[in-house]
Amino acid sequence: MSGYLEGVAREPKTAGPLLLKQAAILYPSGPDREKFIECLVNGVGREPAIIVVHPAPAIQTFPRLWPTEWQPEFVIRLAEHFRPGQHPLYQKGAFYSLDFSSVFSASAMLEIPEPPVRVLDLCASPGGKAVFAWTAFKPELLLCNETIRKRAGTLISNLERCKIEGSAVWSADPSVYASKYPEAFDLVLVDAPCSGQSLLAKGDPAPGAFSPHIIDMCVGRQRRILGNASRCVRPGGHMLYMTCTFTPKENEKVVAWLLSEYPEFEAVEIPKYAQFKSDFAEFPCYRLFPQDGFGAGAFTCLLRHTGEPPEHRPALEVASMWKYGDVREKPAAAPKEPKAQERYFKGVPYDPRKKKPRRGRR
Repeated sequence: MSGYLEGVAREPKTAGPLLLKQAAILYPSGPDREKFIECLVNGVGREPAIIVVHPAPAIQTFPRLWPTEWQPEFVIRLAEHFRPGQHPLYQKGAFYSLDFSSVFSASAMLEIPEPPVRVLDLCASPGGKAVFAWTAFKPELLLCNETIRKRAGTLISNLERCKIEGSAVWSADPSVYASKYPEAFDLVLVDAPCSGQSLLAKGDPAPGAFSPHIIDMCVGRQRRILGNASRCVRPGGHMLYMTCTFTPKENEKVVAWLLSEYPEFEAVEIPKYAQFKSDFAEFPCYRLFPQDGFGAGAFTCLLRHTGEPPEHRPALEVASMWKYGDVREKPAAAPKEPKAQERYFKGVPYDPRKKKPRRGRR
């Protein structure tokens, strides 16, 4: 097959009209518009990085790129050719692999002055932001939620593999947390479901990423999640809103809606992100684009509850489907085929000398 294709010209990739419209909104003019389009059409590849959860001498030998000013010490930006998932330390939970743009969005939480004691990750799977928060703060409780229950297994496996003590996993709608745990958490993470436009920069498919219908659907979901999340934040606590898409509708405008509906929150200035400050909002929030060279792209905004913190934290009992330290049961073995004399057909013992009873028609 490969021989047949040799010499056959491949059809060049082109930008669709919806992508061009999005690019015109982000960049009314200038060379950055063409760079942005090129990155999404052709992909810029992945920018691999790891969170060093449990330091090991061998990790220091990993080939790496020069660190950025905003990159935390426990994160290593790797050379593109290196595959950390193939290293034995990966299975031992020494580190967690992720795209460097995820490091950008998560690192905003490092602006929080006091380490949070209780952390809630409302959209947690596969677990990168939760592992980042645990490595940075070592909270007493890290409650991770995954609404889509079939994705919870991956989340549990990563928390278990990386030995994230104090972590727990539950699968519930965000509204359940708002009613069950009001003002209970020092930090709430919302890595919101979005149109996923940055996936194109990784070379991954993202069908409908620029569709107005898909974007509007995501906006409605993001508002609902963020509104419920805000009710879980303790006065004086923080909430971090993140996406991996570029449209202002899902980013700045969603945060603007939150600030108008919940005036007790304010956006936090992050000085080390000054060069990434968004031009689409008056409040501080930050964008990373694929042409910046730090990954596929991301949006992040740290919000603070301006209320006076209570003196004491009330006791908190959390519901969970898994907690760190639980011994997960192995799947039960398939039952063995019963012996002939033990078989039954509608309660009648099986007799090999007789024919099976036939189902009669009425």
